[in-house]
Amino acid sequence: MKNNLKSKGLIICCVLVLCMLSGIEASAQFHPAIPQSFDSDLAPFYFGVASGDPHPGDVVLWTKVVPETGSGAQQVTWQLAADSNFTQVLKSGVAMAKPETAYTVKVLVDGLEPGSYYFYRFRNGGRWSPIGRTKTTPAGDVEELHLAVISCVNYPSGYFNALEDLARRKDIDVVLHLGDYIYEYGGGGNRKKGFSRPHIPPHECVSLEDYRSRYAQYRLDPQLQEAHRLHPFIIIWDDHETANNSYATGAQNHDPRREGSWEKRKAAAVQAWFEWMPIADNPAENIIRKFSFGKLADLWMLDERLTARSPQARGVDDPALTDSTRHMIGEEQRKWLLEGMLNSEARWKLIGNQVIFSPLHDSRVFSRNPTVRMDRWDGYPAERQKMFDFWYAHGLNNIVVLTGDVHTSWAFELTADPLNPQVYDRKTGKGVIGAEFTTPSISSFNFDEVVPRFITWEAKRRFKRKKHNPHLRFLDLNRHGYLTLTLTPETARADWYFAKTILKKTDKVKHCGPIILQIDDNKLFKNRIK
Repeated sequence: MKNNLKSKGLIICCVLVLCMLSGIEASAQFHPAIPQSFDSDLAPFYFGVASGDPHPGDVVLWTKVVPETGSGAQQVTWQLAADSNFTQVLKSGVAMAKPETAYTVKVLVDGLEPGSYYFYRFRNGGRWSPIGRTKTTPAGDVEELHLAVISCVNYPSGYFNALEDLARRKDIDVVLHLGDYIYEYGGGGNRKKGFSRPHIPPHECVSLEDYRSRYAQYRLDPQLQEAHRLHPFIIIWDDHETANNSYATGAQNHDPRREGSWEKRKAAAVQAWFEWMPIADNPAENIIRKFSFGKLADLWMLDERLTARSPQARGVDDPALTDSTRHMIGEEQRKWLLEGMLNSEARWKLIGNQVIFSPLHDSRVFSRNPTVRMDRWDGYPAERQKMFDFWYAHGLNNIVVLTGDVHTSWAFELTADPLNPQVYDRKTGKGVIGAEFTTPSISSFNFDEVVPRFITWEAKRRFKRKKHNPHLRFLDLNRHGYLTLTLTPETARADWYFAKTILKKTDKVKHCGPIILQIDDNKLFKNRIK
């Protein structure tokens, strides 16, 4: 009898300990300041809903729950319908939100119709999530496609007003996010006076809890939540999801003596990224993937940071700068991209790219001494030349490179050597095989937040001088916002939308553009940006 009582007591103690540990585990997912920002009306779906990685027949649905008790896995019901009233529920099921993934729910819903809108929602503990809207990609003959392109979303720098404008648009098929979804820095604020929205946690992100908390802070922002709720996203990371100017084996903003092992920090950052992004999980934690939009366009999303990037060269005198064995994307990824482009039957070949690809001559703007921005493709010229050589050798054109990272807006004619008249001619379009369009930041600092505005106008004038960058067709150094890419069988059109301000909430934006890449009536590439 006593032995039985002792056994029962031991079992009860073990259960209590496990419950306590589960509760501790749940509460330790985030920094203690995060729950203070919860909107009780959204419980337990404080972070909203999202969808992503759409294909003609499937899409990924995402949410995250915050259980009240923290007592282990949570059962979450999901529904997908043809209408927002859910009178026509087409798909449904049950998923489990587990503590080890910070109660993330991801559902790959297949068997869908191409180019179609759907509505979805989740339920946990008797409460429904907000209703999300998503869309599958089209198939077959496609007459028009509308993509929005965003990058560089920095919480302390200002409000995400451009995302609020983007959220309410009904003409966007999918949003491409080209990285810097968060910033890992501690503290922060806009360099203009009168605005402060500090990061949580207040220190630089290093641990898994740090990165989870930083994403949580961003995803509690209603403007970002709404953009996710109403549009499917296709997302890649850049450097600030781990550390500034990162590469495969380290980063400029990582000191092992201060932050410990790079591999451990990178693993924490990657785990948090996959928990928060509407992308299908995969054992390799790979973000390199392809999307098709019927016969109109194929899109390749690259990883230019953590897969194969070599450390940045130290300067123009560093022999490593021109070393042919140095990589931005690596041989395996480059082969996958180039062979895919060669075999593509789509009219347009799109590349989702983190850092400026086109040659850009900063030294002719800021100094008489030669300078190269080592974190851009300019810092990896041998690998870039291999790509241009392949495109020229195989007669590939209609290439559109979509770029983020630089916080400012650019449009280039895509050519290997813009200063070499044997390669490129601005008047005739000789040597042009496409265009590069760069999206501004949503809120990360731009030129006039670092230097006086009159200097930014002078920098713009020098950048655009034909003897400096003859292939540069559009430039804005001061405004925040996003760009849209509208594709038809004849044209690729880029339009920029700039927020009036980021220092206070407003839905006012200004349209600027368009810049148009056109195919002529003979179905030949016309080689001009109009």
